[in-house]
Amino acid sequence: MEGIERRDKRPEDIIIDATVECFSRFGIRKTSMEDIAEVAQLSRPTIYRYFPTRKHLIVEVLVREVRDHTRLVLPVIRQHKYPPRALIEGITFDIATAQRHPYTSIIVSEAGSELLSKVSGSDEILLEAMSEQWLPALTRWREDGYLRANLKMDDVVLWITLFIHNALGPSWISVPKARMRRMLATLVAPAIFDLDKLREDFPKESIDTMATANPSESSVSRRGRQA
Repeated sequence: MEGIERRDKRPEDIIIDATVECFSRFGIRKTSMEDIAEVAQLSRPTIYRYFPTRKHLIVEVLVREVRDHTRLVLPVIRQHKYPPRALIEGITFDIATAQRHPYTSIIVSEAGSELLSKVSGSDEILLEAMSEQWLPALTRWREDGYLRANLKMDDVVLWITLFIHNALGPSWISVPKARMRRMLATLVAPAIFDLDKLREDFPKESIDTMATANPSESSVSRRGRQA
């Protein structure tokens, strides 16, 4: 079994890369700590020094994925001055890039979700990582008066997290990107933002301009549908 590329990586990074490779090769349930140690070219005691169980490893894989995406998503959010557009483009970009990320299929798989559910506090760790991605913008919008006054920002972060995770998980329902953008514009943006304040400060912008999906677009595609 070939080892992973090491370069000048820290042991934690080598272990995480080896874990992802093993999960991809063997599946989460069949991957052992011995497999990870062999691919990482490290001793088992070294692996356990940093990560006592596979559960802790998959949590770290999850956190690394979110933080990888944070570096990509933050510039997208910042480039749009109109808050609803920043929210919608940030969410859709996050989903699109996550679908191509090597960690995503591992995390949202049935085995990955099962393993994460057994790690106490894994949900809090995920929300903390997602907060790094979204709280700067939400805080700015709150200070500028664009968020509805009765909203709790941790509720908004939780909703974004659940929406993205659901969009990435296995499902027989496929929502086209334009349809998703339209739903976010017409269903979500009015629930989050003070539209009167937005109209006052952005007279040339409107959430209606973002709801441009073709109404005839199919919102659902069924696998195995016969022609």
